[in-house]
Amino acid sequence: MTVSRISCAFFAFAISVLLLSSRPYGRRDDADLNHISLHRSSLEVDPANITLNQSHDVALQFGRPDNTFNFTSSPNLVARAINYLLAICKGGQFWDDIQKAFNGQRPAGQNFGPNDFNNGWTGTQVQGGLGGLPPGWDPAFASFANGRVPNAAEVLNYQAAQNKGFRNSRGNPVENPTGARFHVLYVPSHNAMVARYVESPSNLLTSRQVPHGDIPNLIPPLHRLSDLSWYTYSQFSPNPVNLRYIGHHFITNRDTLAVIDRLLQAVYGANAQNIPWPGLRFDMNNDAAKALLATPNGVGIAYLMLDRAVVLGRRHPVVYIWNFNGFRCMLWDLVPVGS
Repeated sequence: MTVSRISCAFFAFAISVLLLSSRPYGRRDDADLNHISLHRSSLEVDPANITLNQSHDVALQFGRPDNTFNFTSSPNLVARAINYLLAICKGGQFWDDIQKAFNGQRPAGQNFGPNDFNNGWTGTQVQGGLGGLPPGWDPAFASFANGRVPNAAEVLNYQAAQNKGFRNSRGNPVENPTGARFHVLYVPSHNAMVARYVESPSNLLTSRQVPHGDIPNLIPPLHRLSDLSWYTYSQFSPNPVNLRYIGHHFITNRDTLAVIDRLLQAVYGANAQNIPWPGLRFDMNNDAAKALLATPNGVGIAYLMLDRAVVLGRRHPVVYIWNFNGFRCMLWDLVPVGS
């Protein structure tokens, strides 16, 4: 059973009405995490799908129209509010828009280069600095590379920090950086990247209780996970168009964890604390995949596909979630259509 478009439209409308009197957060997207409320609800399981029984949760608002300095097209899809049912709806909206982008029906994201990156960020490359892949990831890499796990020299640790001044969207210098960090493992030999740690500029400013209206002028123009990921991967890979695997290692975002744990527990129950690769697999015909796409750790991948659709070509993603000794992981396989 899947959530119908009519149900999604009804819930999106209802939540939009409820939220008219709420004070909005700064615009939520990709790495601007942590403002999604995913409340508990009961699951029902059938062999083909995992979906949600009727929920009466109240979702919290986040989001407002895009700021003019966004690098990506970043469309407003549905009211920026989530519980599990609305996560399915929001993820479905994302997927509809991604397919339109694959068909050339949506504008592509803007291009950017070293000058854009250097306006606020410094980056450090550490070849094999952490000894290869994180724990629990060897079987995943082996499964999509004919059994070959990359050696440490093939795993490029890239760390970027927003620790220098920049000029904001008004052209004014900003000398008080947010201290945001972006740490990703790039494995071009396997067409893959795995985020180890991401903390966005706007999330840090929000945590410091900076007024939301001031945030757009206090973050560097290039600040979203989708943009940072695409730019840096394209610097290290000889064929960035071949990017296929995007993962999140040891997820800590509580809203993403709420969705992952709900799905794992629905299938494995008390045994969900240690579910090795491949764990659970969902494609975009499944409500669970739509909900995962709408999580804080999934939405950056959604925007990357949306804004780079013309370059990447048509894809039909599938997502894996597993629990390595209490640490939850997520891997998206952006399967080329026709492969």
